[in-house]
Amino acid sequence: MDSYDKVLLNSDIYLAVRDFHVNSMRGCRTVLDSGAGTGNVTLELLGKGKTVHAIDPSRKATGILRRKCAGYGPKLRTYCTSAEQLPFSDGKFDGVTSMFVVHFVDDTERYIREHYRVLSKKGTFALTGRVSGEHMEKVVRSYADSLKKRGLLPGLAREMEEMKAGILGGVSGSVKARITAKEMAGMLEAAGFRNIEKRPNPYFGQCYSLVAKK
Repeated sequence: MDSYDKVLLNSDIYLAVRDFHVNSMRGCRTVLDSGAGTGNVTLELLGKGKTVHAIDPSRKATGILRRKCAGYGPKLRTYCTSAEQLPFSDGKFDGVTSMFVVHFVDDTERYIREHYRVLSKKGTFALTGRVSGEHMEKVVRSYADSLKKRGLLPGLAREMEEMKAGILGGVSGSVKARITAKEMAGMLEAAGFRNIEKRPNPYFGQCYSLVAKK
């Protein structure tokens, strides 16, 4: 497990969002985890008996994901590819989950169209996006507080510092699409999604979580 996972998998706010994505796929048999990263959502979905196709543009991340999920064999397929051009046929998936991805893409409307396309009729789309990359200090503090609560500091002090540097030096400056929950709901509706619902998100007003139906 890398530093990223050691911190996030002990963070109350991160786990709340991960669980939203996993729970939103209830009733779905075949799921696309779009922008799967190191596979924290993927692993939970596999554990619930889902067949999961996981994509991410990072070869390092998909390598960690494959090692983490190695025991699930043919229930898992991984692809190193972009979320803006999905290598799947129309209507392939019962559910699509995309956590902390949409704000990094270059073409948001294309991203939405592609995810709509690969969903089956009445399929479920769950996404979490970031409104901005500013004022990330609260997020860093929350991660550290969760580690302290679990008695994991100072043991994970190095990992926490790596995470802090990555957040303040990376995420803060790399958010491309500063779209609000209301704006995103409007874009989903324009693409054909229905029954769009905003769900609670604990990231201090910086992020939103939505679930929609095709």
